Amino acid sequence: MRVQKVNEHTIRIFISLTELSDRDITIADLLQRSAKTEQLFWELIAQAREEVEFNLDQPFWIQATVASNDEFVITIMKQEEQLEGSTKEKITRKTTKGRITELVYVFADFEDVLAAVERLPEFNQLHSGLFLFEKEYYLVLNRIGTGKKRLLAEAILDEYGEIVASTGAFLSEHGKVIIPEKAVQTLIASFIKPLQS
Repeated sequence: MRVQKVNEHTIRIFISLTELSDRDITIADLLQRSAKTEQLFWELIAQAREEVEFNLDQPFWIQATVASNDEFVITIMKQEEQLEGSTKEKITRKTTKGRITELVYVFADFEDVLAAVERLPEFNQLHSGLFLFEKEYYLVLNRIGTGKKRLLAEAILDEYGEIVASTGAFLSEHGKVIIPEKAVQTLIASFIKPLQS
């Protein structure tokens, strides 16, 4: 396990699949915020604080990816602006260049997915997919935009589901594809609009 400090706001933590296995943590565990993975995460943060003097004293973004040499790379970036009145740590996904990538939310059941989707604001450029993995539903969102609409969408999604460090590519390969694209629009058209008419 090694820690690389990119700058004052960003670090990368490299952890091998063997080290994860030694801690009895699987890839599936990493996709869900279990007690084991949260404990691992805070251990990594403690190590980063010691080794590179990186203190998480504000909300942050997190991205977990698999490197080509059988290592997981966990990128942690401090959120530059703290939302007024927000004390919750915001865990979401960004690239290291700051461009917003996909968000992945897990839901316990299909009804929770529908409840969240029904309340989402409309996004013109939204790309979305719905997957089933280990009896839970995963909603993958791309091009969710910025600003107040994005914050509203994240608040709604947080209410019904939980953000996870997964990717659409992983879910396509290991999960069951339910709606490969335009999942939000399809769910609204198929399950929600008829109920309102």
